[in-house]
Amino acid sequence: MPARPEVILKINEQIIRSNETICRHIENLDAFGRGAVSQDILLNLRTFVEHTMFRIYAKNNAAEYNYDNITDAIKFVKTKGSLKFLWKFHSYLQIVASHYTLEPEDSERIMLKYYEFMLKIKEYLKLEYGLDVLSNLEMFPLNTDRNLQEYYEKIAERLNGRDLNSDINISTGERYYIYKIKPFFVTQQIYYEVTFIPATEKASKFVSIPKNFTV
Repeated sequence: MPARPEVILKINEQIIRSNETICRHIENLDAFGRGAVSQDILLNLRTFVEHTMFRIYAKNNAAEYNYDNITDAIKFVKTKGSLKFLWKFHSYLQIVASHYTLEPEDSERIMLKYYEFMLKIKEYLKLEYGLDVLSNLEMFPLNTDRNLQEYYEKIAERLNGRDLNSDINISTGERYYIYKIKPFFVTQQIYYEVTFIPATEKASKFVSIPKNFTV
């Protein structure tokens, strides 16, 4: 049984308020710089993420709007493997929140790490609940090196034009282990740059390959 409509509305309103604050900070990039803006965004992300979790919980639970139910929502989401990106992000935010206010350069480094999670939440809220959030996230500069970004854009273009069936047909059947996975971003889409090593006795464990990847 879902929560009452007025509770759902209140949760949505809090998500939107947190979102508007984050977007407003992003708009101030030119004035304050990436480090200071990252600092401000991190202060608002936990509320944004926790209310996203609460929205998921309220879909099938007759919860009232209070802190205890937000806590229950967090516990509920952590039981869902399909929402790993969300509870993993929340765990990271809890660690950051347990420290004093970070220096701008530290906040910037963490923000770059969290960008992937923010994109996933943006896509999830739109797909599941029709909520448009983080509309200007692409304004946050990830690569100060324009040549590197152009390189990634060309890779994304090639990936989008590939025939996956043909890729499977030309597979040699050789086995590889994944050594490293690095995300990159083009037009608000997540891609993965994957480093492989041959599957020998000296290699370590195998990690599953993400859907969007390049080699």
